[in-house]
Amino acid sequence: MWYFRKFDELELYDLEQIFRLRQSIFIIEQMSFFEDIDGYDPEAIHIFYKENEKIYSYCRILDLRDKIILGRVTVQNDKRANGLGRELLLNSLEYLNKNYRDKDIHIVAMSYLKKFYESLGFESISDEYIMDNHPHEDMIIKR
Repeated sequence: MWYFRKFDELELYDLEQIFRLRQSIFIIEQMSFFEDIDGYDPEAIHIFYKENEKIYSYCRILDLRDKIILGRVTVQNDKRANGLGRELLLNSLEYLNKNYRDKDIHIVAMSYLKKFYESLGFESISDEYIMDNHPHEDMIIKR
């Protein structure tokens, strides 16, 4: 089941699972050492898929007045390659189309996922650069 929650609507158990999922993918699997808990979570909309009380995919939406940032996009490694990532992005974009129609949607994409994001309507707006030891590109859906 898909959930769309503000920070203060999250169950504590769900919040712990979200932080654990983000840590296991971004920090441990990708060996990217950065401050994942960055102070933006209380302002974000948290979108996640939960089945049998376990969260398998997640992203957050930040409204930064002049733009929307779609970030922390992740899928549990044993649930990849079955369409859950596409479903996560499609649900997120549908939410944004209903609630934030006038703002451009920005994402910082790992370069190997560029074609995936392009298939969802994102366009690259930067050259490739290294962030947290991985090639990335800035991408956007213009409104």
